[in-house]
Amino acid sequence: MSVTAFSPAFDQSVTALADHPVITEMATDLLGATPGQLSTLVSANGDPNNRFMALANDRFTERTGDHAPFLGTVARAVVARLAELRAAPAPDSAPSA
Repeated sequence: MSVTAFSPAFDQSVTALADHPVITEMATDLLGATPGQLSTLVSANGDPNNRFMALANDRFTERTGDHAPFLGTVARAVVARLAELRAAPAPDSAPSA
């Protein structure tokens, strides 16, 4: 079992990016991905692989002109946002009165 410890600054940068419109866009793009497709980007425990980190950083920089403060920040923010989007109820599934 491996354990990765992150600094509070890293965690704060992931949290700060999670609501960025480009992060939401990237997470929305992954909503239709199957578990098999996601497994090529993210490990079973939710850690993004190096390829996904590089792709996410490149896309974020391309769309914003900014660079993420830490390697993996963008990819982890996308994974977190994707989890939030998947947990949210569908817009057409409003509770009945």
